[in-house]
Amino acid sequence: MTRIDRCTWEDVDQLSRQLAAKIDEQFDVIVCIMRGGAIPGVILANELKIDRVLGIKVVQNGQVSSVLSSSSANSNMPYQGQRGEIVVPMNNLDLRNLKVLVVDDVLDSGESARLVIDTVYDHGAAQAKLATLHVKSYSSFKSDYYVEEKTNWLFYPWMATSELLQMESRLQAADKVTPKES
Repeated sequence: MTRIDRCTWEDVDQLSRQLAAKIDEQFDVIVCIMRGGAIPGVILANELKIDRVLGIKVVQNGQVSSVLSSSSANSNMPYQGQRGEIVVPMNNLDLRNLKVLVVDDVLDSGESARLVIDTVYDHGAAQAKLATLHVKSYSSFKSDYYVEEKTNWLFYPWMATSELLQMESRLQAADKVTPKES
C-alpha cells in the first residue's frame, strides 16, 4: 500500500552528498528544476565544484507525487504526467558546447525532466544528464544518477503543509475505496 515517506533536511543533505559521490564525470553547469531541485542542486554544485547554477520552473497541472490510478486504487501506477510548461525560462542563455547536469528531487513521470533536458539541448548544450535523489520504481524514464528507488509518495522539507495534507487526503480516499485484504 502506498504511503508517504517524509524526508528531513538531514536526509536531503545526506542523499545529496551520496548523489554527488556517484557522479563520475565533470559538468560545466547545473540546471535545477525548481522547487525540488534547488537544494540538492546547490549541494551538488558545492560538492562537484561547479560555479554556474541555474534554475528553471516547470508547471505540470494536477501532479502530486505519484498519484494512484483512478481505475485501480490499490495498485501504484505511473503518474500519467502531462507535458509541463516552462514558466521560468532560460531565455537566451547560451549553453553551446557545455555539459549540463539537470537536478531534481524526484523523477516521477519524467515529463518535467524530459522538457527541461529538451530545453537545455535547444540552448546548445553538448550533453545533458539528469541527477535526482529519488526515482519512482514505475517510471519509464530513469535518471542518469540517483540514490534511491521509491514507490511511496515523498514529502520533502521545502514542501508546503498543504501539499502533505493533499497527499494524506488522497491516501485516505484511496483506503476507503480499496477492499481490505484478509
